[in-house]
Amino acid sequence: MKGCVFCEMPQKELARTIYDDKVCRIILSKYPVEKGHLLVISKGHYKDMLSTPDPIVSHMFNTAKRFGSKSKRKLKCMGMDIGVNIGGAGTVPHLHIHVIPRYSNRRKPHFAPGKHVIKDSEVDEVRRLFYM
Repeated sequence: MKGCVFCEMPQKELARTIYDDKVCRIILSKYPVEKGHLLVISKGHYKDMLSTPDPIVSHMFNTAKRFGSKSKRKLKCMGMDIGVNIGGAGTVPHLHIHVIPRYSNRRKPHFAPGKHVIKDSEVDEVRRLFYM
């Protein structure tokens, strides 16, 4: 969709891709809350989870589950938050699921963007961990 940040992702953003299939792609968040913060993004444009066909939602959550499990093993995190935002300030109107590793009991705001922009070296490090 014209004007959508996820539909019109520039090549630099696509370089953070760690998984890609016919329904969705997974990228490392540009503004991670924690190391390894992933976004599972639908390939088709759907405003949010409520307006998305069930098979797409199911596929995306199964993919998020698979990479959440991989995150626990490879990133050695204590746990994680997996979820979506629907409406409200600061949300991108394109279906995406956050997979946020948690490394301590310290709570950060749910699904709020982090303060720093991810570096290419961080992308490479996390990508290597997932595919070792």
